[in-house]
Amino acid sequence: MALIAFGLFLITIVSGTIDEYVVPTAICPFYKNGPSLDTNELVGSWMTVYTQPKRVKCFNIHIRTITDLEREQYIVKYGNFSNRVNWNTCFLELVSSQRKHYLQGDGTLSGMLENIFIFESTKGNYSLQDQSADQWFLYGRRGNELLLMRDCADEIVALFARIAYWPTPTEVYAVLHRSGIPATAQVRQLCTPINVPARQCFRTKPNFVGYQLISKNLY
Repeated sequence: MALIAFGLFLITIVSGTIDEYVVPTAICPFYKNGPSLDTNELVGSWMTVYTQPKRVKCFNIHIRTITDLEREQYIVKYGNFSNRVNWNTCFLELVSSQRKHYLQGDGTLSGMLENIFIFESTKGNYSLQDQSADQWFLYGRRGNELLLMRDCADEIVALFARIAYWPTPTEVYAVLHRSGIPATAQVRQLCTPINVPARQCFRTKPNFVGYQLISKNLY
C-alpha cells in the first residue's frame, strides 16, 4: 500500500504478481469492482485533500511515465525478483517527499496497481519490499480531477486533487459516497495545501482551505 511510505508507519504485506491468471482478490482482499483506469491519466502532480484514518499524514505526490528505455535499464539493473516484477507492465513512477516507487499494472483490473518498492543494501544488493496493492479511481473533468487511492488490504484511503485544483467538502464527500467509503468524522482528516510555494489561500467553507497557485512551480 503506497501510503505507508509517506506516513510514519510501515506495514508489510505479502502480495503476488498481477497477471491474467491471478484472481484479483488473492492480492487485493478489499477488491472493489469498478471501471478500468487509463494509467496515463494519473500523470501529473497531486495533493491530498482527504485521508482515512487520521494517522495517515497529508502529502503531495508526483506521478510520471516510465520510458521504454528506463524499463530496459531496470530489467538489467534490478532483475525481476524471481518473476515477482514484470517491468513490461510498470508504466508509472510515483515520487513523494519521502522516496519514489513504481506502479505495476495497466489499470484494467478496476484500477488495481501493485506497489514496487526496491531497497538497496549497504553492499549494493537490491531487495523487493512486500506491499499490498492499491485501487485507483479517477473522477471529474481534466484539470478538476479527484483521484481516489484505496488500499487493497486495509481500510486506508487517500483522496487527491490535481494541482492546482482544490475541491469543496461537498465534492469530497460525494466522491467518497460514490466509492462506498463511509466518511466518519472520528477517523478521517481533511487536508490543507502543503509545500506549495507562492500560493494564495482562500476559504471555500468553514474549516476547509482551498488555494490558487500564483507560480508555475509545483514544488
